[in-house]
Amino acid sequence: MESMDVAQEGTSAASTPAGEIGPDKNVTAEEMTSRDYYFDSYAHFGIHEEMLKDEVRTLTYRNAMYHNKHLFKGKTVLDIGCGTGILSMFAAKAGAAKVIAIECSNIVDHARKIIEANRLSDIIEIVKGKVEEVELPVEKVDIIISEWMGYCLFYESMLDTVLYARDKWLAADGMLFPDR
Repeated sequence: MESMDVAQEGTSAASTPAGEIGPDKNVTAEEMTSRDYYFDSYAHFGIHEEMLKDEVRTLTYRNAMYHNKHLFKGKTVLDIGCGTGILSMFAAKAGAAKVIAIECSNIVDHARKIIEANRLSDIIEIVKGKVEEVELPVEKVDIIISEWMGYCLFYESMLDTVLYARDKWLAADGMLFPDR
């Protein structure tokens, strides 16, 4: 499997208003407590590590993009629920001109570092927030990628979110990956 740098480094501290709880507070993944993880379970690197170690899953996504570089070349791609950014990086390496990676959990702290370590910050832009609440820097995208089934199929299934994004941002001749 192609090597990508997924090193975890420290991050700068962010201030948190007293008494605020849940995934919307302004803290880095390293600053989160077990209570925070309860509300923001996808911020925990272990869940992503498990998914990344699933070689069949990871290689299937990579191969789907790498074997279809002609579809990605020069396109604008939207990655819904980008997590660590692995699918965004595959899309960038497959030739996408721009990748917009949306993630609502605090795993974005790690994703930014991983994307920077792989020198893909000029192609991949991370947008933190819920798909239904964010503004994109573009009106339409050519391709939407997502691991929409979530962790263990039904845990945080994102199908409704992907369909919302498709209806709002996918160009008329756009594509979903995967589409089956």
